[in-house]
Amino acid sequence: MAGLSDQVINKEKIKVEPKKVKTKVEDKFELTKDELKFILAKIAQVEFKGVEIEFTYNLIIKLQEHYKYLSKTQ
Repeated sequence: MAGLSDQVINKEKIKVEPKKVKTKVEDKFELTKDELKFILAKIAQVEFKGVEIEFTYNLIIKLQEHYKYLSKTQ
């Protein structure tokens, strides 16, 4: 019979990652070019501090990439 410490170690080894499931809401969600321009302009006016900076930077990159994509397709 395995000891308590062995049971804990075995449970830590088995990590199940949650599956991403697309919902109908995700499929229909899309921002227009004007909405993206507005969001980016508002973000440019805000002051960010500390841990917000990295998250905001990554968010802005994603928004800009989506804006470039929309500019090419429309």
